[in-house]
Amino acid sequence: MSYFFKCLVIIGVLISCQDNKSKPLTIPDTSKIDLKKKKRDSIQKIFDNRINNETVVSFYKAYGKLNTETKVRIETSFGVIEMELFNDTPLHRANFIHIVKRGFLSETCFYRVAKDFVIQGGNSDSFKMAKIKNRIGKFTLPAEFLKHRKHEYGTVAMARIWKKNPNKRSSPFEFYIVMNTQNATHLNGEHTVIGKVIKGMDVAEKINAVTVDKSEWPITDVCMKATIIK
Repeated sequence: MSYFFKCLVIIGVLISCQDNKSKPLTIPDTSKIDLKKKKRDSIQKIFDNRINNETVVSFYKAYGKLNTETKVRIETSFGVIEMELFNDTPLHRANFIHIVKRGFLSETCFYRVAKDFVIQGGNSDSFKMAKIKNRIGKFTLPAEFLKHRKHEYGTVAMARIWKKNPNKRSSPFEFYIVMNTQNATHLNGEHTVIGKVIKGMDVAEKINAVTVDKSEWPITDVCMKATIIK
C-alpha cells in the first residue's frame, strides 16, 4: 500500500470524527417492536439517513430496537474470527451491527498490528468503502464505560481520537482486538469495550505475527469481510 494512500486513510479517520452540522433526523417511535414486517421495513429505510453528533443517540436507540443481533463473523485470509457484542453498551453494539449491515466492513483492513498488544481494523483506501462511510455519516459515539468491561485478552474495543476529545468519544468505524495475554489495563476508562472474540483467537494471533512497517501497518494488507451471524 503506497504512502499516499496511507495518508488518505489517516486523514479520513480524522475527518470522520468531526461533527456533522446537517439537520437532525426524525427518528420513529420503535417502542412497539412487534410491528408487522411491512411497517418494520418502512421504518428500516429511515436508517439509510446520514448520522451526525446531534442524532447519534436517538438514531442508535431506535436502530437497536429493530436490530438486536450480537454476533459478527469476520473472514480474513488467515481464517475466521467470530465476535460477540455486549448488550450493556447498546449504542456501540447498534453502531457495529449497523456498519456491518451497511457493508462498511466488507473490504476494510487490519491497518495496525502492534505485537502482543492489539490488532486494529476498520479502514481502507477503497473508494467503495469511502462512499459507504460518507453515506453513514460523520459522527462519534458517546463513551459507554463499565467497570466490569475491561481490556482483557480477546476483548474488542473501539478506537478514538485522543486530542480535543475530553469526553473520550469513540470512532464509529475503527475497532481493535486486545492481544496482550497480560491484559491492557491502562486502556480501561479510555476506550469503550464493546465485545469479545468467541472463536478464532488463533487467527488473531496469526494476524498479530505478520510483518509490519515502522507505522505498524502490515506490509501485506490483511483485509476482512464482516457479516452478521444469525
